[in-house]
Amino acid sequence: MKTQQMVKEESVYCKDIHVFIMDGFGYRRISIYDVLYLEAASNYCDIHLADESKMTVSVPMCEVAEYFPPTLFIRIHRSFVVNLGHISRYVGNLVRMIDGRDINIGREYRNVVKSRFVLIGSRKRVREGKNV
Repeated sequence: MKTQQMVKEESVYCKDIHVFIMDGFGYRRISIYDVLYLEAASNYCDIHLADESKMTVSVPMCEVAEYFPPTLFIRIHRSFVVNLGHISRYVGNLVRMIDGRDINIGREYRNVVKSRFVLIGSRKRVREGKNV
């Protein structure tokens, strides 16, 4: 009997580089770098790609997200997991993706999201916990 982890490892081609996603005609090979973001849609997940196409799979987003490396993908909202490499702008409580879509950052995710960015030029300068 295969464990869930064994099934996941077998379903990934060139681990951490490509995944195969079911479409109407079998499985389509997708580079993880071409994935802009994952969007939850009830028990489905919309996978938005750099070529402006979208694939929908009948798997919850939280399960789909497990196949993508956490160094490159981050959950920013209960309905969104984004590819950090495709964020073009970060403004307080939202990120703008390279396709122009603005995605709100959920309140409980804001500190984690902010910690993943190197922010240069902010008005508040903090060095070793003291204001300069």
